[in-house]
Amino acid sequence: MILYTFISCKPLIGKCYQRIVDMMRKLNNQHFIIVVGGFEHTEFSEKDHILKLNCNDYYEGLPEKIIKTYDFINRHERFNMYTHFCKLDDDMVINHLIPVETITDYCGDVCYVTEGPLNELGRRYHINRCSKNSKFNKTKYLGEYVPWCLGGSGYILSRKSLSILSNGKNYYNEIYEDLYVAKLLERKNIYPQIYPNLAKLVSPIIG
Repeated sequence: MILYTFISCKPLIGKCYQRIVDMMRKLNNQHFIIVVGGFEHTEFSEKDHILKLNCNDYYEGLPEKIIKTYDFINRHERFNMYTHFCKLDDDMVINHLIPVETITDYCGDVCYVTEGPLNELGRRYHINRCSKNSKFNKTKYLGEYVPWCLGGSGYILSRKSLSILSNGKNYYNEIYEDLYVAKLLERKNIYPQIYPNLAKLVSPIIG
């Protein structure tokens, strides 16, 4: 069974919450949570499907938010029924539910670009997207690249992968949460695999 995990933030939750709730109701699926950061205490409302996290809620806080989300899910019995987890941004539309039979440990829209002009553009993508006081806001990414599942397209993790990620500790030194996920999993010999036709199942809102 898949838990659909929508990553949001305080400035956007008011715009996306009801849309996500209505969409999941139409799909006849209540296996989802919506994650928001910037709270003093971490707590989960099962009724509202909202996970409030004590974490940085700005762009540079995405690696922390992702790891703390997976850690919370991994540690709470409420989520033990789920074998897989689909990470989605809060502007994503689920056109069709994902068949669990076709999922690997880590799959999605895989990017293999590790060198060249696109790599250099990626190293600067976050600049001026972070909070003003962030150390990343004027500094390009200098870390390594490995093949990764693009976060903006959504990706899927197994319980095994989620358990590995829940132990991530170095998120304060990372800026791209989807790349950080891939680096952590690669250390355990789990590599991204292309999920065919993912764009037909989940896609960003157009317009």
